[in-house]
Amino acid sequence: MLLKLRKQLFLALIFFILTLAQQYLFLALKGIPIVPLSFGKYVGVLIFFSLLSFIKTDFLRYIFMSMILILNAFQMGHLSYFGTQVLPAEIYLLFTQFGEVHGTVKEDFRHVLIPLMFTLVPLFLGWMAHKRLKSVYSWRGIEILVCLYVIYNPVRTYVTGNTWGRQPSTRELTGVNLYLTLSYFTGRILPHKLSQSSAGTAAQNSSMLLTLTPGSGPKWDKIVIVLGESLTPRHMQLFGYSRPTTPFLELQKDSPDFFYTTGLSGGVSTDIAVAYFLNLGFGSAGSIKAAKGDQCLFRLAKTKEFKTHFISIQSSEQLRYISPYLCASNLDDLRSLEDIAPETVDHQAASDRDLLGTLQEFTKVDGKDFLILHQRGSHSPWNLRFSQQAKLFSGSSDSRTDDYDNSVVEFDLFWKELHTILSNSAQKILLVYLSDHGESLGDNGRWGHGFVEPVSFEVPIIIKSFNQALPANTKKLPKFLTHFNLGLYITKELGYELNQKPEILPLDYEVYGNDIDGFAGKAAIKFNEKGYSFEFSP
Repeated sequence: MLLKLRKQLFLALIFFILTLAQQYLFLALKGIPIVPLSFGKYVGVLIFFSLLSFIKTDFLRYIFMSMILILNAFQMGHLSYFGTQVLPAEIYLLFTQFGEVHGTVKEDFRHVLIPLMFTLVPLFLGWMAHKRLKSVYSWRGIEILVCLYVIYNPVRTYVTGNTWGRQPSTRELTGVNLYLTLSYFTGRILPHKLSQSSAGTAAQNSSMLLTLTPGSGPKWDKIVIVLGESLTPRHMQLFGYSRPTTPFLELQKDSPDFFYTTGLSGGVSTDIAVAYFLNLGFGSAGSIKAAKGDQCLFRLAKTKEFKTHFISIQSSEQLRYISPYLCASNLDDLRSLEDIAPETVDHQAASDRDLLGTLQEFTKVDGKDFLILHQRGSHSPWNLRFSQQAKLFSGSSDSRTDDYDNSVVEFDLFWKELHTILSNSAQKILLVYLSDHGESLGDNGRWGHGFVEPVSFEVPIIIKSFNQALPANTKKLPKFLTHFNLGLYITKELGYELNQKPEILPLDYEVYGNDIDGFAGKAAIKFNEKGYSFEFSP
């Protein structure tokens, strides 16, 4: 009895190892950073395989135990070609644009061949192991329970509006991500598309019409983007706030090499805003551009022979919904809090200034670098987002306002140190700051972000040059500059010619709620002489 049970558990362990090996060896081959799952996830996957080993019918047992391997084959093909995991909206495009997809695969078959090899080999090894160890205990009906679970997730999404699977996570196996993507597509997107008469044009807006051509070589040795978190211009002295939250930046505002303006993000949550910004998209086309990644800033920089870096003070757990959009196959360097400041006990209290030591390393090395420094910024809990040095404010009727304002002071101290480091370099450096989204501090009784209102999507944008004048078009950038336009500006400085100008705001700009496909509401932005107006639609 024990011998038979040991064989059964050994079979589950073999499929567990084959599944992990398939994913991790492929990622290593493609140069995509490997983010380990939590210990609990690994245990859960192993338990899942152990349960599947009790299926009575040999063929069904093998098929179910191979399910993640098979799903990952499609995920690997997408990662190979686009460098990203599959998004739910793309499944719809697979059917509506099948001819284009077929033509792409036919002309570039290596993106199918390599995933196929990484799938057929473990399937064969799994089959051989299954033949030798198939004498196992069985529970009648367990395959029915598994089928019911497979159906349960899309049904739950359809009935409750559950968002599990709306975007891939680095905290799941890529094959599991594809199953969750299929669940979200079946339960959420497909019913919506079937009810819309305009389904065929959903992905069209001006960001889809953007074309890039290689221009002259870039004029910068380093382009540094500081990607902030939850910072609103309404609590920055630089933008007219009554409290002195940004005294250093206030001293810089009249410098000829300094520019600042209020911007509009593409979304009111980090994962959506970052995905859109990095991939030069917005609105209904944003998720498609993020999935394809062919205009991703890292890819564009890599093509221009920059070394590419994404250095984050957020933990790998906090990055799990951002990482899939980073065009990882075009990243030379991806680091999280665990790499930058592993001694940090509370990830919520990570210090943004720990990023600056890494930046200083780059300023001492010749060569072209394109870096994104990703902050924790002014994300809640605000009482953990500032040092003792930045604790200037107290006594408000609501201590949350004091804590937030102190976090802005911390940002100003970060900028002061950043400015010193870059000023001491002899290299030509373009520095760009933007926040992912805004934050509400009691405005209309709201705190935080996530709702589609100006306080959530208005963000500060700052541009500074070192050892070279600001680009001529910088001072022409308008107020309420969109994330999309800022992306165009950066692309131009990478050395590309564009058919759309950074200083001309789009006529069809939209800001999305906390769903990448727009199901959490959106705001249509209309620019005018006074600024802009917006119309919310659920």
